[in-house]
Amino acid sequence: MEKENNNEEAFRKLLKTVTPEIPEADFTQRVVNNVAIEMQHAAAIEELALKTLLKKMQPEQPSAAFTNNLLLKLQPAPKVIAYKPVISRKTWLWIAACITLALLACLFIPGSQSDQPSQIISAIDSVARPAYLISDKMNKLPELYSFAIIGLASLMLFDYFIRLKTKRLAKI
Repeated sequence: MEKENNNEEAFRKLLKTVTPEIPEADFTQRVVNNVAIEMQHAAAIEELALKTLLKKMQPEQPSAAFTNNLLLKLQPAPKVIAYKPVISRKTWLWIAACITLALLACLFIPGSQSDQPSQIISAIDSVARPAYLISDKMNKLPELYSFAIIGLASLMLFDYFIRLKTKRLAKI
């Protein structure tokens, strides 16, 4: 035990007396250069081995039926569901024609001068009265309001057709 303690103390004294080594100024640069040279050498060996391997190996040629077999294994693309509108184009045209006829009739049929409600509003009210959808105040609306409502509806329909046409032109 004493011998070990003496050895440790002697070792500690020796370490205290020895000064650490100071590397030269270009030490780091030399290490980096050596590593770079080794990497270049390894890359050159790899490149040479790859070239040798590629020269020895001939590319494989697929069989004549390879393309046909591959195409048969591929599944056809799923069928795309065609867009079908809820209301067809023909129906929209009939609706537009009916609204146009109603507007023309409103323009050319003279309005009544009495305080009676308009015939259009009376017709709407008579249809909707059982369901109580339109109140009794609807009869007192002027005829001009019904023209305005029909006019706005036809303008919205006209706008729909214009937008539909411009979208088709953009696709072509």
